[in-house]
Amino acid sequence: MSFDLLFHLFCVKKATTLKSSYILHIHTNMVMITTAEYIQIIAAGIYAIALFYTIVTFRRTKKLDQITLSDRIFSELRELDRELAKIPSESQYDNARNQVYSRIFNTLDYLSFLVNRKIIDDKRLLDYMKPFIIRYYEETFLKNGSSVERDSNSYQQFKKFYFILKER
Repeated sequence: MSFDLLFHLFCVKKATTLKSSYILHIHTNMVMITTAEYIQIIAAGIYAIALFYTIVTFRRTKKLDQITLSDRIFSELRELDRELAKIPSESQYDNARNQVYSRIFNTLDYLSFLVNRKIIDDKRLLDYMKPFIIRYYEETFLKNGSSVERDSNSYQQFKKFYFILKER
């Protein structure tokens, strides 16, 4: 305890004990805040609020960017699926079909790269994508990818992402 506080307690106790009629005048060390200091305090508060909203805005922007990237990639995949459906199933169209499959796998590999590098890392978005990626891998890549594509170093990001999703 400081000396001033002890002195104050002693004087108050003495005054109430003696029940004297005089009022004790106790000098306290009051701190006066100037107008400039008030302005500094207000400015610091404004900076803190601005920093908070900047962080919130940055997080929202990052999430929107992830959604936009995912939307573009899935739009391209839907367009490639439509293009693939238009190709007749005869063997003379195998080359055209293989080109579309290759574009699908390249698109999935790019999406997987973005996820593996944590550019797209929103948990709910990844949970939404999970069944589609697994289906593309098991029903499209394994059945329609050439043995060279499946066994080589091609589409490593896609393969890595698939195995990560299967472990979850």
